[in-house]
Amino acid sequence: MLGAWSILLVLGLSGDIQTPPAVTPDAFHNWFEAARAGRLDIPAEVALAASGCRYVFVAGFSNEKIRTYFGQNARELRDWGVPAGSIHYIYPSSSKTLEENAGEVRARFHEIASAGPEPLVVIAHSRGACDALAFALANPRFVRTRVRALFLLQGAFGGSSLADFVAGEAEPLDRRVPLRFRAMANVMGRVERRAVTRGKHAGLTGLTRQASQDFWEWSLEEHADAIPIVGPKTFYVTTETTPSRLRLFKRATCWYLQTYDGPNDGLVALEDQSLPVVGTVLATLEAGHADLTTRAPFSAPATRQLRRALMQAIVMGVGRSEESPVETSLGSPRDRRDRPGRRR
Repeated sequence: MLGAWSILLVLGLSGDIQTPPAVTPDAFHNWFEAARAGRLDIPAEVALAASGCRYVFVAGFSNEKIRTYFGQNARELRDWGVPAGSIHYIYPSSSKTLEENAGEVRARFHEIASAGPEPLVVIAHSRGACDALAFALANPRFVRTRVRALFLLQGAFGGSSLADFVAGEAEPLDRRVPLRFRAMANVMGRVERRAVTRGKHAGLTGLTRQASQDFWEWSLEEHADAIPIVGPKTFYVTTETTPSRLRLFKRATCWYLQTYDGPNDGLVALEDQSLPVVGTVLATLEAGHADLTTRAPFSAPATRQLRRALMQAIVMGVGRSEESPVETSLGSPRDRRDRPGRRR
């Protein structure tokens, strides 16, 4: 039989109200840039406070194929004192839409919350950012009492023209896209269409521009009362890059999006990576769509630095109290390794 704590927990009513972290775009940008240079000094008390949370990574579309998803991100948290048992993962199915995944995502959040009373910090990527925000809007009582913050990375809130292309709803490629990239885009489109017809990646249909617009218009209207609760705890990290910075296939998709939608990260247009009426955009970083969350084979040191800097900035945002000074404290790279708070 469930005890009183478990019953209240399942209802999302237990515990104190979780206040959102005191993080601003300027502060986040300063922390990120200092961390990328290896010079961010995270005070021991901030690291200790951040280590008292539970962290929930929510993976994006096609996560079933990515073995290194969030690997370095989680290691960075452990380095700053977060116990391995306080790091959790949710892998929404790529074969289902947001609506179809909602029940499983909700059950998984409640399962994670039942592991202890610690506040939850959600770090969600791409389509997973959509799954996380959809859950939050539909479950405001849970968010009020259990969630400290949602960091939504490169979310596909406006869908992607690439999904339109696969679904046959986009305009044909023209000569504005270089020939070899047009050829690659057409090949990739045929491969994805075959996958969808076989039931794999069926969730791609929910990522077209129109389907995404329809879903969020409905969700924001249906859960309008949740916006004042969820909004202050929601933080977006958006990215953009140029085709020349990406590997072969992502270079083709980046060209496609750049031609028809403007700035993008190789898979999602910049303007589609946040919802204006909910939350705060903390930063627009120079990065490809997988650079903040996935270690690719032979990945460059620069992308590893991006992931390290992202997680250190999140630790700062989560661990600081409202009374903490906003100024960034810098030290030398050697000081960073030796200071209190970081595991050696």
